Parts: sequence; structure tokens; C-alpha cells
Amino acid sequence: MNVTVRTVELHLTVPFAISRATHTSKKVVLVELREGDRVSRGEGVPDAFFGETPESVERDVRGAIDALSEDPLDLAAVAARLEERYPHGGAACCAIDVLAHDRASQAAGVTLRDFLGLAGGEPPPTSFTIGIAAPAVMAERAAKAAAQGFSVLKVKLGHGDDVPVLRAIRERYSGTIRVDPNAAWRVDEAPARIASLVPFDLEFVEQPIDPKDIEGLRRVRESSPLPIVADEAAVRASDVPRLVGACDGINVKLQKCGGIAAARAMIAAAHDRGLKVMLGCRAAETSVAIAAAAHLAPAVEWADLDGNLLINDDPYRAVAVERGRFVFSNRPGLGAIPA
Repeated sequence: MNVTVRTVELHLTVPFAISRATHTSKKVVLVELREGDRVSRGEGVPDAFFGETPESVERDVRGAIDALSEDPLDLAAVAARLEERYPHGGAACCAIDVLAHDRASQAAGVTLRDFLGLAGGEPPPTSFTIGIAAPAVMAERAAKAAAQGFSVLKVKLGHGDDVPVLRAIRERYSGTIRVDPNAAWRVDEAPARIASLVPFDLEFVEQPIDPKDIEGLRRVRESSPLPIVADEAAVRASDVPRLVGACDGINVKLQKCGGIAAARAMIAAAHDRGLKVMLGCRAAETSVAIAAAAHLAPAVEWADLDGNLLINDDPYRAVAVERGRFVFSNRPGLGAIPA
């Protein structure tokens, strides 16, 4: 197979801070398979929280090329091989799975959303993420996002008092706001912190506490006047049953669960149990990874797919965003082409 695997450094437009880290750049692993005139693409985005590095992901992607089938449409065989090799999912698994889906839908001559049976659905608008900074800076970024037409913001929290941040943003932004402390709060403090944010008309709170403490999350949710969404606590479909009663929805990330096939299993498991689903992304992703999730987005209630909008050197273009809404091309597969 004519395969190219490379690690690329992406640069964030502004420093991106969450409760546990600040990034100005991020390395991702890109994989391409050339078969005649067809180029299929995938992407793995490492996350240190799950013990991944660019080096480990690139090594694992190179080692998993043989999971691809000679028949581009034989995704079942690919899924079985990836499940055996990567039972916990992850970025390398995602890269191969996305490439396989891009390849299959291109071979079928249809867009990925068509291939998935989702072409008739309307995806939710994507949120735009505001990283942690001084309240005035975050408010200015929120106002800029509003001017660009974003009707939903995700606001990162977890450094000190969050009330001044939300107060400053609400003075400049009237749209929907979700907040995400990235597990920065203790179980005993989370209820009071959530209560203090209620006046700012929030949609939900994402992963307020340690993802390993499911019983603690259950207690937080029972006392919360706002819906709770689990992120780091929900990695694979097998995690969903234990989260019932501990949250109102889950954040499904292709890079976290291992790709489109695993994401579809998580979505089905959540919906079967009355949980809502958000499709999310990591701090910096190219349009390859974002397109994979965007094509799947008609299947969920919420989208947080702005990783390519936070960088200034995306090497591809695929699914455009206009005023917070996805604009799909008619190119087959992901529709990803060099920028």
C-alpha cells in the first residue's frame, strides 16, 4: 500500500488554556493512502491525559496500516482488527478508522454523511471555544465569536472564581453558553460552583469533577440545577451504562473512542439510555479530523467541532463553517483536499 504517515505541528491562533494545561501549538499525526487517483486520509490527535504522545501515536498508526482491508468497503474487517489491537480506542485507532471510512465512501462515490445514511439530517451548530484567560480577554473573544455568527460558546473554567468570567462574557454575548471546567472542581465544591453560575443562563456543565469518580458525579448531578455532561468519563460505549443517572449527556470524541465506528456505537448506547450526545474534538485538529465528526453530526444533539477553527495553519479544507453552521461540499468521502 502507498501510505504516508507524518507528524505535523499546528499553531493555535491564540494561546489555548484549560484547567490543566496551556497550548500554543499541537502536534497531530496525518496518514494518507494513495490508490491511483484516490487519496484517503485519517488523523490522530494525541492527548497527554490519556498517555498519548505524537511519537506513540505515529508509531501506532504505522503499526496499524495492515488493519486495512484490500476491499475498501469491508469496514467490518477493519473494525474487528482495530478492536483487537486497540480495545480502548485512542488517536491511532481513530486515524486508521477515519481513513477507512474516507476510503470506503470515496470508493462508493458518495459523501461520508451519505455513506452513513445521514445526508438528510441537519447537524446542530458547532460551538466556539473560549479558553481560560483574563475575564476581559475572554469577553473580547466571545464578542468576536458573536460577530462571526457563532450562536453557541463553550467557555473553559477552572482557574479561581468563575463568576467574574461569566459576568464579563454575558456583558458582550447573549447566545448559548456551555461551560467546561475539565474536571478541575472537587466533589464537595462543585454544587456551590454550579449554583453560582445559574444566573448566567448556561446550557450545561461539562465534566465538573474527576472522571474516575462516577459516584461523585452522580451526587453532583442530583444536586445540580444545570444539566451535566460527561467527557473524560465517557471513553467507549462500554462506559455508557455506568453513567446513567450520573449525567444528562456525554461528549463523544472520535479521537478518544477510536473513530467513526466506535463513535456510532457510543451514540447508540447513549440514546438507548436516554442520554444526549455532543460530538467534540481536541484543542487543535485539522479539517480531516473535524470533517469526520461533522459528517456524523446529524446523529447527535450538540456539536463542539471547532478544532480547525482555532488554528492558523490548517493544511486541508473539507467542511466549511459559516456563522456556526457546517457547509458540506459534494466531494466524496470526507471531502478533504489540500488547502
